[in-house]
Amino acid sequence: MAFNWSVFLDLLWSWKYLTILLFTLLGWALLARNRPMRRSRLLFQAIAFLLFGGVIGLLSPWVAREFGLHPSPMCAFGKGIAFPALAGTLPPPMVLLMGAIILLAFVGAKGFCGWVCPFGAIQEVAGRIPRLKRFRLPFRWTNAIRVLLVAVFFVLLFSARRISYDYFNPFEFLHWGNLSHPLVWVPFTTMIVASLFLYRPFCTLICPIGLVSWLVERISLGRIRVGSACNDCGICLRTTDCQALPALVARKKVVPDCHGCGDCLDTCPKEAIRFVWGPDREKGIPTA
Repeated sequence: MAFNWSVFLDLLWSWKYLTILLFTLLGWALLARNRPMRRSRLLFQAIAFLLFGGVIGLLSPWVAREFGLHPSPMCAFGKGIAFPALAGTLPPPMVLLMGAIILLAFVGAKGFCGWVCPFGAIQEVAGRIPRLKRFRLPFRWTNAIRVLLVAVFFVLLFSARRISYDYFNPFEFLHWGNLSHPLVWVPFTTMIVASLFLYRPFCTLICPIGLVSWLVERISLGRIRVGSACNDCGICLRTTDCQALPALVARKKVVPDCHGCGDCLDTCPKEAIRFVWGPDREKGIPTA
């Protein structure tokens, strides 16, 4: 199968991927402090959207040249599978991005999804401003939809040679060059409006890489953990609308995606909720 290693290595050492690594490291550093970080994360997410979403690239030719297109998990998954399956070639940009997302998810707390992904970032910003009450959908529903969409993707790919995600990919909006097309506006605006009431709805309902990284989270080195000091007082659940926290506190085996928002940190008066690196040091600690 054809693969251009020269292009792969050039991309790996580009400013774009070095900056992706830097943003992820800074995100992990904020989490490791185990302190409230809502304001700092909001600023962080806004910068991530402006930089990786291509907004700064519209103003700076150097940024546009060095960063290229936005890092799209949808394209990485769809084209990263379609090209080798249908054309017998491996596209280096898609292979590198998909590999980077999976690796960073393994190292800690959805590193890419939580701190770099431009559409994930703008969903969080939309969910904070204005600050409306958000709802928690049952994880068995949201995850079932993600799994179903992946199944449809493979069926259409091999039966009709079509990438189903191309028809509702909000990252197309971030190309900033074809905003007159409804297939560009509708997915983007629908998910942004939904973000006012649901936490990162695109990530939890649609994104195929979100599903893959959720599976990787089970073995991540850095994770949010709830220790045995937890007495189920419920204070943490009243101060955050985190999707993963209720399952963590309830010691459930299946835990929703944790995007490392940090809202739960420092909410427990007994300091039972922590972001921890390495293996469990306390028996029976569930992980996100």
